Amino acid sequence: MTQPEKSEKYVDYEAAWDGYAQRWRTAHPGLSHLGDEWIGREAGAAETLAAYVALIHERFVLPWIDPAETVLEIGVGGGRTAAILADHCRELICADVSAGMLELTRQRLAAAPGRTERTRFVKLDGTSLAGIADGAADACFCYDTLVHVEPRDIFNYLTLLPRVLRGRRRCVLHHADTLSERGFAKFLGDWHHSIGGQRHGEAFSVMTPAIMRRFLDHLGYRVLLEDHETVPRDCVWVCEAPAG
Repeated sequence: MTQPEKSEKYVDYEAAWDGYAQRWRTAHPGLSHLGDEWIGREAGAAETLAAYVALIHERFVLPWIDPAETVLEIGVGGGRTAAILADHCRELICADVSAGMLELTRQRLAAAPGRTERTRFVKLDGTSLAGIADGAADACFCYDTLVHVEPRDIFNYLTLLPRVLRGRRRCVLHHADTLSERGFAKFLGDWHHSIGGQRHGEAFSVMTPAIMRRFLDHLGYRVLLEDHETVPRDCVWVCEAPAG
């Protein structure tokens, strides 16, 4: 039997999200920005886009991100949370594995005066935080991204964050919870597309809060919040990274 190529066996996040960015406009012609299709209804968090944006702002940005800080956002997607953060921080570093997503975020932020002047864009390689300097940011915000990232890749990012953080080293991290009722329903809808060692980069990962807790404890993160209720399908953590 011919052995499959590597591209058939590993999760190609870059190709998946570049592809999504390219076909998004055709799939959602009535929406203004990529990401506006995700309103939190399936996750049990909100019924409208406005309510979901307000929830993210009020629960996870205002209480935890200081306006004087530089924030690193990993996985900016179409820039929905970047637009929130850009209005609530001194400087924003937008990082993503997809060049297409970075460009859409750039366009979204450019619609409001002053945002892009305080924003830097970094194309990631999926395995490192190359391109981001030591101690470049005070906080890391990663929302609606880790739900698609495999546990080993999540652990890898957690090992990398201390180097690029300074000051309070605050992290807001949102991931899937396969053991929640909604999370398991999502798993049942996805599993047959991800067998034989293959998985598309857009699929949800099999992840739980217990695994995340073990990762954080092992790596020396200080947990400030473990939230299973705001987004009932998932879990959102607020923690402090160890010194780099």
